[in-house]
Amino acid sequence: MSFETAALGAAFTWAVGGLVATAPTRTLGGPRFTRVRMYFVAVALVVIATLVGGWSTLDGGKVVLLSLSGIAGLALGDVALFTAFYRIGPRRTGILFAANAPMAAIISAIIFGERFTPASFTGSVLVILGVVLAIAFGTRPGQSHHWEAIEGSVLVGAAFGLLGALGQAVGVLLADPAFANGDLDPWTGAAVRAVVGTATLVALNPWLNRRNPVPVTNAISARTWGLVIVSGTVSMVIGKTLVLIALGSGDPGIVSVLIATSPVMQLPLIWAATRELPAAGAWAGAVLATVGTAAIVV
Repeated sequence: MSFETAALGAAFTWAVGGLVATAPTRTLGGPRFTRVRMYFVAVALVVIATLVGGWSTLDGGKVVLLSLSGIAGLALGDVALFTAFYRIGPRRTGILFAANAPMAAIISAIIFGERFTPASFTGSVLVILGVVLAIAFGTRPGQSHHWEAIEGSVLVGAAFGLLGALGQAVGVLLADPAFANGDLDPWTGAAVRAVVGTATLVALNPWLNRRNPVPVTNAISARTWGLVIVSGTVSMVIGKTLVLIALGSGDPGIVSVLIATSPVMQLPLIWAATRELPAAGAWAGAVLATVGTAAIVV
C-alpha cells in the first residue's frame, strides 16, 4: 500500500468515524467520550499487535517518540477535538481540523528541514483551499439539522478545534521519526500510542471531569456504547494505524495534507445522513481539493 493510499484511507475513516462520534460526543462530552473510546481502542490494538508479533520491532527511542505522540495527538488533541465537536458540530470542527495540515507543514519545515516540490506545494495549497471552501460553505441557509447546533460560545469551540488540530499535527510529527527506518510494525506503534494516551487520560480524568460541559453519570446506554465502539474501530484502530503506515514511507507534511481532505469527504456523508444538500460552494471546494490531491499523488 502506498503512503498516499494509506493517508487518503485514513482521511475517509476519520470522515465516517467523526460523524458516528457526533451523537455520543453530545451525550458524554468530549473528555469522557475520548477516554471511554480509548479503553476499547487500546485493548484492541494491543491484541492485534500481539497477534502479528510486532513487539520485537520496538526499541527505547521509538517508545519515547510514540509515547509523546500519544500524549499530544490522542490524549490532548482528541479531547480538544471532540470538545469542539460537542460545542460547534462536525462541519465547523472540520474547518478547524483542516488547519493541522499547514501547522504540520510549517513545524516539519522548521524542525526537519523538509521542503515540498513545486507540484506538491501547489497541490497542498489547492487541497487546503478546497477543504476550507468545502466546509465553510458546506450548508445552505435554512438548514436545521441538529448537527448545526452550537453549545456555548463559538469562539471557545473554535479554540478547542484549533487546539485539536495542533495536537494532531504535533502527534503526527512526533511519530514520524519512529518509522524512519521502515522496521516498526504500524499496529505495534499504534498500540503504544493508544496505551500511553489512555493512561494519560486516566491520570487527567479528575481534572477533565470538572471541565466537562456534560454532567458525568455512571450509566452509558447500550446504543452509546455501540457508537463509541464503531467510532473507535473506524477512526482509531483502522484510521490511526493507516496514518502510521503512511508515515512509514511518506513525508509527514504531505501525509497531513492528504489527511486534511477528510472534511471534504464528509460532505456527501453529511448529505446522506441529514438529507440536506450542501451548497454549491461546498462541491466546488471538493473538486478543488481533488485536483490538489491529484497533484500531490502524481
